[in-house]
Amino acid sequence: MRWGVIFDVDGTMVDNKDYHERAWVELCRRHDIELTAEDYRIRIHARTNDKIIPDIFGSNIGNEKAACIALEKETIYRDLYRPHVRPLPGLIKFLNELKARGIPCAAASNSPAGNVNLVLDELDILRYFTSVITADDVSHGKPDPEIFLTSAERLGLPPQQCIVFEDSAPGFEAARRAGCPYIVITTGADKEHLTSSAGAAATHHDYTDINIDCLKTYLPTKKALQA
Repeated sequence: MRWGVIFDVDGTMVDNKDYHERAWVELCRRHDIELTAEDYRIRIHARTNDKIIPDIFGSNIGNEKAACIALEKETIYRDLYRPHVRPLPGLIKFLNELKARGIPCAAASNSPAGNVNLVLDELDILRYFTSVITADDVSHGKPDPEIFLTSAERLGLPPQQCIVFEDSAPGFEAARRAGCPYIVITTGADKEHLTSSAGAAATHHDYTDINIDCLKTYLPTKKALQA
């Protein structure tokens, strides 16, 4: 049975949460808005800009102004994070093993394309992915399942045969709603989000001890797929 892997990016391939938080704090400082660590955790972390910006800057903000603010934030983030992009332990080895086995992979992120490309380019791992889906490619971000359903379609596989690697509550919910088995990566995860991971096939700190042969046990059997 053919199967594939779908990777979230932020917090799952790289531990970059602190840089996103610093970027939002700096953005709000420039606009005379106070943003605490608790505000970031509750109102921003793992959400998409189209939800965050009206929440922080007011629901009456126009689309053009919101787009300018989003670009400003992402520019701050990329400038802060670019010198520090590092893969989670074991990620590159794991990607090499998947490629050697002929297992197709996709990247699927709530982040805009510029942020995703920063990670893929700096880590030099774009060649491992058959498909890359970002917030710019879908109508609804996680927890909506669209991003994983689209990724599975582009891999040419049913969602049930795509194992998702995720670190956030919206990602866990999106995987469940898409029908994808999912594995939790905890290195960059918010502890509160981990309480929402019920139903995960497995939990790992990073990729150092993941066995590809074991992954297949998380997939439905042919009999279950035919039922």
